[in-house]
Amino acid sequence: MRKRNVLFVLILAVFALSVFTSQAIAKPFYEGKTLTLIVTTKPGGGYDFYARLVGKYMQKYLPGSTIIVKNVPGAGHVIGCNTIYHAKPDGLTFGTFNRALGLSQAVGMKGIKFDQAKMSWIGIANTELFAFIASNEFKDIDAVMKADKFRLTSEGIGAINYLAPKLFAYMAGLDNFSVGTGYGGSEFQLAIMRGEADGAFGSWTSWQKFVKEGNGHPVMFIGRKKPAGYENVPLIQEVVTEEKHRPTINLMIAINALGRPYAGPPGIPADRLQILREAFQKACNDPELIALAEKTSHPIDYVDGETAATFAKDILGVPPDVLAQVKKGFGME
Repeated sequence: MRKRNVLFVLILAVFALSVFTSQAIAKPFYEGKTLTLIVTTKPGGGYDFYARLVGKYMQKYLPGSTIIVKNVPGAGHVIGCNTIYHAKPDGLTFGTFNRALGLSQAVGMKGIKFDQAKMSWIGIANTELFAFIASNEFKDIDAVMKADKFRLTSEGIGAINYLAPKLFAYMAGLDNFSVGTGYGGSEFQLAIMRGEADGAFGSWTSWQKFVKEGNGHPVMFIGRKKPAGYENVPLIQEVVTEEKHRPTINLMIAINALGRPYAGPPGIPADRLQILREAFQKACNDPELIALAEKTSHPIDYVDGETAATFAKDILGVPPDVLAQVKKGFGME
């Protein structure tokens, strides 16, 4: 009888040990999984470049995973952001989109089916300095403002490169701006080089190569400070000096803090979101990634997911008087 009891105890012990061991070596969730990183623009632009670079290195820190970049352009990033928001919240889909979409949501723009305050924020790859780029036909901002007409390109209503020129024209009292939509990726630069457009607003990181090659130049920056070597180019607050426009200018500067944001749909399980955030952080701090980014004039300025979520919520809380100006920029009033 005693031998049977001892045998029974041994069997239980072996079973318990096997359960414990299987739990200890359980396969990580992302091992063997395929993730989709949605870019809300056409291939070839700054968002696409950052996504492919960050995705490659996030994959490195999610062993056994595969990250596929999928471009979902249209309606000034709105279609892609809608797609991200309504994806299955299993931690296998996330994306990057225009940092001004929160304003489109705040003004109630048609077609928006997302709430950025509810998204699962992963982080920011880079905060941005925004630039107003003009063709070489226009010497400086004064020449632009005095021109009979000035044709700009943008991705579409809802994108920062559509809203920024509209707000600037409104604050500066200009009526010579026309903003074309439907451009994406490298199409902005090509339009200027072909003479189809006179300029565009965009992230300085995306336009430096274009400028260095002599195809155009910055005539104004939107940010807190000027980049080295361009001290003679004014900031927007030096061009629009009326105090009543200061809140709108501050908002435009704050939007650039969101830079290159990454988020997933609402409801990603907390443990999976934490894994994604950690992989994103490690990717953005990887020496190889940083070297590649600097080599191609795409700097990395990592911001964590919780801070990114705070930035997004701040944009949604725009004061009524500033929101009224934003609506005018969107042509809603």
